[in-house]
Amino acid sequence: MSAGLTDRQAALAFAPAISTMTAMKAPHAMQPKHVKMLKRSFTALLLPWFDTNKRPMPWRNTRDAYAIWVSEVMLQQTQVATVIPYFERFLRRFPSVADLAAAPLHDVLVLWAGLGYYRRAKHLHKCACTVVNLYGGVFPTDAASLQELPGIGRYTAAAIASIAADQSVAVLDGNVKRVLARLLALRVDVSRPAATARLWDIAESLVPLARPGDYNQAMMELGATVCLPQSPRCDACPAQSLCRAAACGRQHDIPRKRPARVTPTMHCAAAAIRHGNRWLLVQRPNEGLWNGLWELPTIWSRPPRDTAAAQRAFCKLLAGKVEKIRPIVTLQHQLTHRRIDCTLFAGEMKASQAKAMVQASRGRWVSRADELPTSRLTAKLIAAASAALRGVK
Repeated sequence: MSAGLTDRQAALAFAPAISTMTAMKAPHAMQPKHVKMLKRSFTALLLPWFDTNKRPMPWRNTRDAYAIWVSEVMLQQTQVATVIPYFERFLRRFPSVADLAAAPLHDVLVLWAGLGYYRRAKHLHKCACTVVNLYGGVFPTDAASLQELPGIGRYTAAAIASIAADQSVAVLDGNVKRVLARLLALRVDVSRPAATARLWDIAESLVPLARPGDYNQAMMELGATVCLPQSPRCDACPAQSLCRAAACGRQHDIPRKRPARVTPTMHCAAAAIRHGNRWLLVQRPNEGLWNGLWELPTIWSRPPRDTAAAQRAFCKLLAGKVEKIRPIVTLQHQLTHRRIDCTLFAGEMKASQAKAMVQASRGRWVSRADELPTSRLTAKLIAAASAALRGVK
């Protein structure tokens, strides 16, 4: 770095703001010498901060590629606090990739229930089987090999390879995109393919040869705890002196915000049908939302409006007699990109009808929601029905 220049002055000198998509596509937007200077300064500030401020997480205590892979898959679209107990239970039940591959998919889905995005669990199981078949149960740690496995993309492969094997490859998720966009004052929509491609190039240019795994985790930690989307904590940022967005007071509107999406609402009616102390669950189709999971008998799109209509609708849905049907509560359930409004009905079946239902493979009777792979909504509905009907005969 040139004598007499502060870190911030140097950053401003070699990292000019990029304000258009045309500039983002330019192959020389960051010259090699500039990258080298920023790489040295940024890493020197970031890694000591991470060593002192990193949050304790169980997957940070291992170099086992299998455990790191499980954590990365669970962390997709899910908060750390939610993932930790799931991760710990999962590793106790499936301590190795061979254990996971040998387990029925049903068991994996039961353990995953409530974590959401259930396709991740199916990919996890399929990938474990592939690792056992192709690699004899030894989880690969090379980024290129990892990307050949089912359900593992560029980001996850880089995270595993860098953390487990010190391979100098970059990660790029939403947190890292935001950090890089602010660091270089890139006034772009980072969700656009051209912006993402350029940010991958920048990320690969900056990842160090030494401690690449810690560097990648530090980048994600910085975005998750300091360089926040709405209220960045610039005073707590170790790289504030290098940040062009902070220097020009644009950290609140960089990166460019996408237009807000209207959240669609889905409507349904579910029937909590009792036989003794058990509830009837039916399996969803193997496609679409919550595919293959189990739920209370549910009518989507046009739920019945009154008790008589509900009686007819649920009898028709189940091809069996449902008695004493009545509404008990209406619940809202929020998913990432949609909301569900569900009217919950209660009903009962006689022993002969309950037995016939199982014999016809139209359902399963359970005492608890976690006996089968279910969504969080199903668990919520069963809990609501149990509370509403407690003591009711």
